[in-house]
Amino acid sequence: MLQGPLGNPNEQHLPPMSQKALKRLKRRQQKSSSKVRYQPSIIRPLNARQSDLIDSLKNATQIFAIGEAGTGKTWLSCKIAIQKLKSQEISKILIARPTTAPKRHQQGFLPGKLEQKLAPWLVPMMDAFKDEVSAAELERLMGAGDIEFLSFEHMRGRTFKDAFVILDEAQNCTFADLRLFLTRKGEDTTYVVTGDPVQSDIDDSGLGAILDIIEKYDIDADIIEFLPEDVVRSEHAREWVEAFSKWTANDNL
Repeated sequence: MLQGPLGNPNEQHLPPMSQKALKRLKRRQQKSSSKVRYQPSIIRPLNARQSDLIDSLKNATQIFAIGEAGTGKTWLSCKIAIQKLKSQEISKILIARPTTAPKRHQQGFLPGKLEQKLAPWLVPMMDAFKDEVSAAELERLMGAGDIEFLSFEHMRGRTFKDAFVILDEAQNCTFADLRLFLTRKGEDTTYVVTGDPVQSDIDDSGLGAILDIIEKYDIDADIIEFLPEDVVRSEHAREWVEAFSKWTANDNL
C-alpha cells in the first residue's frame, strides 16, 4: 500500500488543509501531555495575609501586595506566576523592577542583555523561580522569551496581553512611573504590584497616591496589606521590623 507524505497509509489522500489540521492536532496533544506532566508544588500559607495573597494571585487580575519586607510578597507572586506559566494558563511572565541609579531607570553601559544588567535587582525573583523549576528550565524559559524583563525606559507604547506581570519594589516608582506601568495592562493579564512604602529610596514615591486612587475611585483591585507580625523571613527579622515600626510610630527618627 502506498504511504502518504508522513509515512502513514491513512494520510495518503489528505488535502493540504487537512495536513495542517493534523499538525495542529499533534501540537495540541503535545501541549496537553506536557501540561499533565507538570505538577505544581503545594504552596502553604504561613499566616492569614499570605492566604489572602495566594487567593488573589490565583483569582484576581489586579493585586497590590503592600507592607513589610520579609513577608513573602515577591516570593509568592513569583511562585504563582511560574506555576501559571508551566500550566499554560498564561503565555508569559513579565517582570519590572525600578532602579534607583543617579539617572532614573537607565541601565547605562553595563555589559550584556537587559536581564544581565538587571541581575543585581532580580536576585529575589530568580530565587523564587528556581524554587519551582530547575536552573536549566529557567534559562530555557528566559531564552524562549516566556519570561521577559521590562525596563521603564522602553515601556511606553507597549500593551501587555495574556501575561502575568509583576512590578516589584513599587515604592521606588514615581507617580508618573506607576501611571505608565498601570496603563499598559491589556486583556487576559494579571498585574501584581509589590512594595513597602516605608522603605522607599526616593523622595517622590507615587505608591501611596495610587493606593488612594484605588480606594477613592473604587478601582477593581485587591489590596493585601502585610503587617510587622507577618514577617516570615526569620524570628530576628520580625523582631527588627516590629521594633523599627514602633520606633517610627513614636516619632523617634
